[in-house]
Amino acid sequence: MLPLPAGEGWGGGPKVQIVTVGSITQNEKQNIGKMRIKPKFSAMPAPKLFRPKLKDGETLVLEGQGGFKFHERSGWKVTLFFLTNQRLIGCQLQKVTIEIPIESIIGITSSTQVYVMRKREILRIACSPSCKSGGGFQSPGGDRAGHVWFVINDMAIWKNAIYRLALLKVDEPLIETIGRDVGADSRDILWYLWRQHHGSIDDLAKLIQAENHRDVLMLIQNEINPAAIKRAGCPILSFERSHIDPETGETIGYAWWMMGTPSADLSRPDRLLDIMDEGDCIRVILEVKQVEKSDLSLHVSRDQLVISSEKPGHQWTETFQLPVDVTYNHHDLHLRNQFLEIRLSKAKA
Repeated sequence: MLPLPAGEGWGGGPKVQIVTVGSITQNEKQNIGKMRIKPKFSAMPAPKLFRPKLKDGETLVLEGQGGFKFHERSGWKVTLFFLTNQRLIGCQLQKVTIEIPIESIIGITSSTQVYVMRKREILRIACSPSCKSGGGFQSPGGDRAGHVWFVINDMAIWKNAIYRLALLKVDEPLIETIGRDVGADSRDILWYLWRQHHGSIDDLAKLIQAENHRDVLMLIQNEINPAAIKRAGCPILSFERSHIDPETGETIGYAWWMMGTPSADLSRPDRLLDIMDEGDCIRVILEVKQVEKSDLSLHVSRDQLVISSEKPGHQWTETFQLPVDVTYNHHDLHLRNQFLEIRLSKAKA
């Protein structure tokens, strides 16, 4: 090999400094071993966390990592869950994979199964067949799934929240039952929140003439909610930083709320009811809420009309006295804007 001319590179190029291995110090060898190639910018940026778009009046309650499946023996699908006051939503990557309307949940049961190499509490969520959810609430066979198996971190908190949103029904007999298990001040708080739906800690303290807020909190923590768990299966009072009043649409901040869905009050005096004789038929106009036409069933017995709702969470039956005998044949039924209109032909003499 020809020697390289001093001060020149190959072909007369720039100068090249040749360093032999023997000229590298021990410290330099150690530094070479620690060298890593670090690109200035990542070739693939981390995907943004997908969050479902909330509907009008919908508020986020909980979110967390978990899994679900449609069959007990199938594999788990790892999912990021969001619980709102209207839906239980599961997301994977950039799409919604499961969506269960709260109003369609008709029952929950718990069991123990293996999830990620250890035994965990699992919820089996039962949903009504009429569930019209999008976002993948469908079994692999193509038919609507009646049950979903659900697991998540902090299961006790999630189970409590789902039960309160979907299954807890509150009425005066329940308040009276809980009230018998607590003291006078706790009963005053219960009835106040039953009538007003919500109240600030200041309101509750003034109500029972408490010396400080701590006295109110102790009553809720040590008397009211433990009694509610015993009678209703879960706490009945909840502190919310921000919550929309369903009756007024107003956003209420930092207040205690009576949880659960109020039972339907069919006998309230302000509900519209009109029964009219129109010659050859009887027309009944009735105000109904939170039901669809498919939820209702009719039964006629001479001069009595029986209307029933089979919708989960809004089940009721009411009997109406008509002025004459009628027949079920050739009846008409329409439901528009929460008003049910029924036409029944008069029975022939």
